Amino acid sequence: MEASFARSILDDAPMAVVAVDGVGTIKSANRTAKAFFGRELAAGEPVNIVALIPCINVAELASDKGLERFNAKCRHGGDCLHRKAIRVNGAEAFVDVQAARFSVKGEAFLTLFIQDVTAVVAAEAAVQDLRLQITYNWRLNSLGEMASMVAHELNQPLSAILNFLDAAKTVVGRPEIDRTNALKFIRSAEAQAERASEVIRRLRALMSRDTGFHTDSSLSQVVGEIMPILNINARELDADITVNIPDEDHVVCDRVQVQQLVMNLVRNSLDAPETGERRRILISGEQTGTGYSVRVEDNGPGVPEAVAPKLFDPLTSTKLGGMGLGLSICRTIVEAHHGTITYGPSALGGAGFLFTLNDRSPDA
Repeated sequence: MEASFARSILDDAPMAVVAVDGVGTIKSANRTAKAFFGRELAAGEPVNIVALIPCINVAELASDKGLERFNAKCRHGGDCLHRKAIRVNGAEAFVDVQAARFSVKGEAFLTLFIQDVTAVVAAEAAVQDLRLQITYNWRLNSLGEMASMVAHELNQPLSAILNFLDAAKTVVGRPEIDRTNALKFIRSAEAQAERASEVIRRLRALMSRDTGFHTDSSLSQVVGEIMPILNINARELDADITVNIPDEDHVVCDRVQVQQLVMNLVRNSLDAPETGERRRILISGEQTGTGYSVRVEDNGPGVPEAVAPKLFDPLTSTKLGGMGLGLSICRTIVEAHHGTITYGPSALGGAGFLFTLNDRSPDA
């Protein structure tokens, strides 16, 4: 009676349940499992679980540690990120799987509890795509605001190129060609062309679409790549930007998103009202116990007390004509890196922003 009752519970369970032997052959399956995979699983020709969920390694689940590691993995971590299942028609689905061992007459078996999360994965992907699109469009708008400064920056090397080439042409046009001077002017023009090309290359990198992929990166290099662009802005405003991030410090991040994050915080400091002193901005970083923290500080007037508590809320802005989306999207980027962002007084006397990257596990 108890055995048949237990079998009835498993058979009618909304979750797919299958039992496999030591080599992965399915020995029994409930109705939900048959419906999910679209085929008979425990009758007729033997079916191995690997044919349905290729990610599963039955041999690793034979030990207590292997079973514990398998069950500890969630959809947000581990080698099998979103475990894939294959249905009878070849269509792929995504599943969460938990396992338990049992034995019958001395023979070891595994029970696998399989939850269909295809709809959840699709929803997560849609949210990720939307977030990437928002940050991409926001970055394009930010770059549009900087277009005039970049145009001014490019005008200098382009004008220099014309002058050097004109000088070279004059030297070549003389009866006796001075090859040394001609080559000097040509090389100078070449150096200016490389300078202009570098500015364009930096802009193209910033305009590239986010990948959504986090890779191990040198944070010093990540910030260093955008410094030529930020320095254009700083020179226009007679401001000074200092970066204090050790070269050996690495962090797992989406480098384009972190660059946009730092760029927005620095530009906020540059756009703050004048105080009569030359604007100074410090970007510093340090390793934390589980991740990395970055500070962006300035010597400006800071943020009014009434605004500070809602600073990261959408449509909150201290800028005249500002849309109030910048810091809100900064928070979105930081949270996508499993971190936090906060505002507080700066050691330089103005505004200070502290954000962390990977300071909590993805499961948190």
